[in-house]
Amino acid sequence: MSSPNQELGLRERAKLDKLRRIKQAARDVFLEKGYDVATTREIAQRAEVAIGTIFVYAEDKLDLLMMIVNNDLDAVNDKGARVLRRDGPLIDLLMAFFELRYRYWARHPQISRPAVQATSDFLARSSDRGEETRRFYARRANIYAMLADVVRRKQEQEQIGSNAAPDLIASLFVTIYLAEVRRWLSQPTPRPGVGLASLRALLRLAIEGLAPMEAERQALASVD
Repeated sequence: MSSPNQELGLRERAKLDKLRRIKQAARDVFLEKGYDVATTREIAQRAEVAIGTIFVYAEDKLDLLMMIVNNDLDAVNDKGARVLRRDGPLIDLLMAFFELRYRYWARHPQISRPAVQATSDFLARSSDRGEETRRFYARRANIYAMLADVVRRKQEQEQIGSNAAPDLIASLFVTIYLAEVRRWLSQPTPRPGVGLASLRALLRLAIEGLAPMEAERQALASVD
């Protein structure tokens, strides 16, 4: 006769096995059919679970997509945090940080494209999303904070002259990245080297500024 602890252990193992099958099935179907065409019913059939079981683990198809990428992106963020703690020119730190993401997204564009598109939904209310999608959006705030910390450190070390708010500068860097990574992923075969070269050029421009001459400086001052 099995004990309550043994029964609990069996139930937990069964739940973990279902979750594993659902994640693998979702990944396979998204890769084979594409995110837009894939259906939760097909994923359930591939995972050999009832369709209702899918929604025990994920709110909707977007939540399934986020479930696939979240753990991977947590690992990417951890590596990125270590990169940003290094010494070196700001442009090199930014590029090393974003390169981790480009190389991750390049692995499976069929999954990467809809996942990156989700990051552009700045006005989305995460409270009415599934748990995995809320977790995905929460990571964005961590990225802003990490980049703002780097900018603040560079300001304190007097390695950059701008006294603009670090959060604002970090927002500029992320905005450039989001625009560039979406454009890059729209290519039939996104090659990291090509995308990173374009990103570096824009980040360098942002760091250097446009060095406005007198008339342009006066116009900017009047707007401020």
